[in-house]
Amino acid sequence: TKALSAVIVEVDASRIAEIARLPNIKSIRPVGEYEIDLSETVPYIGAAAVQAAGVDGTGVRVAVLDSGIDYLHRNLGGEGNVAQFDANDPTVIEPGSFPTAKVVGGYDFVGEDWPNAPEAPDPDPLDKGPGAGHGSHVADIIAGRSADGTHLGVAPGASLYAVGVCSKVSTSCSGVALLQGMDYALDPNHDGSIADAVDVVNMSPGSSYGQRQDDLSAASANAVRMGVVV
Repeated sequence: TKALSAVIVEVDASRIAEIARLPNIKSIRPVGEYEIDLSETVPYIGAAAVQAAGVDGTGVRVAVLDSGIDYLHRNLGGEGNVAQFDANDPTVIEPGSFPTAKVVGGYDFVGEDWPNAPEAPDPDPLDKGPGAGHGSHVADIIAGRSADGTHLGVAPGASLYAVGVCSKVSTSCSGVALLQGMDYALDPNHDGSIADAVDVVNMSPGSSYGQRQDDLSAASANAVRMGVVV
């Protein structure tokens, strides 16, 4: 309702022309699936030099649309306790575990088994599963900070929102969840106002095929018009 004014439906292709003729239909676009991809490092983009000048991202809020974030990791606001991570149920929020001072909010729009099962959203955006880890890697590059200061991401002072839109069991990212995640980034507290929209949305998926006017591109462009860096 915010990033993209759209209704997502699954329909036989033979019905598309009929639906397109309905008076309130502006356009019909396929909802794609995407692949996660990651490259390059902090010094390569000049971030180390910016940090040395005293700029570290403090006060900036970044929504990471990916596989979630391991908010228990020592670089991402947690204690770095492996046993705590292993015992954590990624479908529920254990008392006192989330949010953290670094990962200040988030939601999982895909669940634990997509695409082997339908999307099953839950409130816990922990990046956990046999195919997980990409979102945590991205989050660490964006804003990771070790307690002793020896490890710094691009903007170690920034706060993060963990938005689960990519699989924990494969490299796929749900087109439906990506649109829901964009909407979440524009209204994290779900009050219908974009006054609390994040400052930056980060996505690092790709695909072997894309369209110039696909739904995610439209949602991204709308978010930019609303003042969010995508």
